[in-house]
Amino acid sequence: MPLDRMLDREPKQFEVFQRLMGYIMIALLVVVYYFTSPDASYQLYFPFFLLLIFVISQKLSHWIQYRFDNHIRRNVFFVIDVIVIASALAAVHLSLVVSFVLLSALVYNAINNKISFMMGSFASLIAIIVFYLNIIFIFGFDEYFQQTNPELSVLAFVCIAIFTNIGNYYQNRRMKRIEEQKQNYFKEMNRYIELSNKLSRYAPLQLWQAIMRGETEAKLEYKRKKITVFFSDIQGFTELSETLIPDDLAFLLNDYLSQMTEIAKQYGATIDKFMGDAILIFFGDPDSQGVEQDARNCIDMAISMRHQMKLLRERWVKMGYATLHIRMGVSTGYCHVGNYGAVHRMAYTIVGRDANLAARLQSAADIDEILVSDETYKLIKNDYLCAPKKPIALKGIQGLVKTWQVMEKHAANRNENQQWFDYEYKGFHLVLNLEEVQNYEYPELVDILEKMIDRIHVQQHLTNSQGIARLNLEDEIK
Repeated sequence: MPLDRMLDREPKQFEVFQRLMGYIMIALLVVVYYFTSPDASYQLYFPFFLLLIFVISQKLSHWIQYRFDNHIRRNVFFVIDVIVIASALAAVHLSLVVSFVLLSALVYNAINNKISFMMGSFASLIAIIVFYLNIIFIFGFDEYFQQTNPELSVLAFVCIAIFTNIGNYYQNRRMKRIEEQKQNYFKEMNRYIELSNKLSRYAPLQLWQAIMRGETEAKLEYKRKKITVFFSDIQGFTELSETLIPDDLAFLLNDYLSQMTEIAKQYGATIDKFMGDAILIFFGDPDSQGVEQDARNCIDMAISMRHQMKLLRERWVKMGYATLHIRMGVSTGYCHVGNYGAVHRMAYTIVGRDANLAARLQSAADIDEILVSDETYKLIKNDYLCAPKKPIALKGIQGLVKTWQVMEKHAANRNENQQWFDYEYKGFHLVLNLEEVQNYEYPELVDILEKMIDRIHVQQHLTNSQGIARLNLEDEIK
């Protein structure tokens, strides 16, 4: 419908339409008053005055919008409307019904445009001045507050009803459209967040968060920073992959990578990439806690991964898979870290000698061993027990490389609140992770450990110091 198309316009365009409609109604009321009141004079010129005001106001609107803001424009046009209403009231000599209708329309306009009390008071003062100027110079001092004739009263109420109803109808349609746009906005935002969360799984978490916060841009750039690099893989996984069906291989690989990824996230690591069963992780960018703390976090992560691998190994053996072990290499040094590739396809990674060194250390490590470079050892030696290894020659690395094997944290750092227990001796292996045990499961664990202790006591009573079963007295007599 034409009216609906008119009402669906932007607020500024509807404001022009509503003002034109209001001025036409005011002009109609003044002209009808002229023909129904014998003492009226000069009212026939009033419509031309409104037409002039309307034409000037359009030019004025563009100038004010360009020079000032929308708030100033609303206040200026409210003052113009006050001048028009004051002139109309003088033209109809304050006819009761017409005056009530015009003042009601003015109040309605003030509420819709959110006119302040101070601005309303200022406009009222202007209205009084304009009203008396019109009385003195144009419409004269005739009798005011006359009873409005029925024809003019009906016309006045019809005009105010049309004016307010069209305004309310527009406001309701506008609110409905805004609500629909709001729902579409939230729908698109949820869809955008869902897609972003999916895409974030293909990039390091810290990098994705930095891009979302606007702290970094997806462009080809890099920087030189001191980084602690971690590299690990599963020993014998390549040979194992030839004996397993693809489903079993995928299960083992995804189970291993998901467990290691969760541990890496706990220590704030940046996961660079997965290369089959190999994992490249680094500390120091985009977030860093300092070079020394980054190195300590990396070693803590490696120890946790070694503990977790023991649990996975036990579970996999029970499921019928082969015994698997990991090897880990850690190196600290200056690398170039950033976005490499092409404008339309890039990867966030590290490049440098120590990235290669970490991979070579992993290859040289024994099973379940954490092998670190001398530079990393200097950063962590006060917190971890490390055993020196014989300098080794590594492919692609010049000279012999001094390496250290990380055993565990110093005993002085242990306390009664530790969450991990890992003890292995001949015929005995205890791995306890209290982080994964619920409070209601403690009694069951205590009961199992007490049964183990009782069984050890029984075995101790049944055997001698050489581990040979003792004979009963009657057995010895026989």
